[in-house]
Amino acid sequence: MAKEYSSPLAGKRVVITRAESQAARLAEALRAKGAEPISLPLIQIVPLADNLYLDSTLRELQKFDWLVFTSQNAVASIADRLAKIGSRWNGERTSPKIAAVGRSTAERAEAFGFSVTYTGKGGTAADLIQELANDLRGKRVFLPRSDKAATALINHLQDVGARVTEVVAYRTVPLTSIEPGAKTSVANCEAMLFFSPSAVHAFLNLVRTGVLSSLHENVTVGAIGPVTISALREAGIRCNFQASEPRVEEIVSALVLHFEKTKIASASGVQSR
Repeated sequence: MAKEYSSPLAGKRVVITRAESQAARLAEALRAKGAEPISLPLIQIVPLADNLYLDSTLRELQKFDWLVFTSQNAVASIADRLAKIGSRWNGERTSPKIAAVGRSTAERAEAFGFSVTYTGKGGTAADLIQELANDLRGKRVFLPRSDKAATALINHLQDVGARVTEVVAYRTVPLTSIEPGAKTSVANCEAMLFFSPSAVHAFLNLVRTGVLSSLHENVTVGAIGPVTISALREAGIRCNFQASEPRVEEIVSALVLHFEKTKIASASGVQSR
């Protein structure tokens, strides 16, 4: 892929706060625009110490009417445990139906062989539940989630009349230390991308403990998804742009658009917001 050094991202150092394995395509797309991606995975997704309850639930997966995926990590965790217990997802099976919070999660599910019945349009898990309210009423719903996930979604499902079985499927572990030189790289970046509330909280803890410095006022902060935007606002961190989903094309387009507007505003002598 030819590099577009004339793009607004040319020479921009962009910090990606997610695991390198999840950010490879994004890093490649940023390099193609002349940017310099900097990897700073603020959280790790790790398996449970004890999978007994999760595995027993998966062995009875056919008893559920719906399986709700609210993240790509949930998809990967469930696919991994199904493989480990020797159970394969049959693409022709009709139960349970699968709902995915957004296109990126749906694509991840399809890549693992799941057949997605419904893909959310609103961008959040709460939106997904409201969109499917009539279909979920009285139905048995399996909700795999992170140990750090808010319990509000369980209440949303119960409010629409769903019979919910929620199971912790993976752990979200915050970063507590960084590699030498990373502090300087972050301090000198032009943009920083957040992909989850957990990453926002991890960043704040690193700042509080002195591992990282606060972002200087010229750093562009991007959030992927409305829930992450809310987490940034609650933390008192400004959000300069947003992408509705963690899709590479949407993230890069949103970042390009922001720097284009910044360049135009700078040229006209108007301070960019």
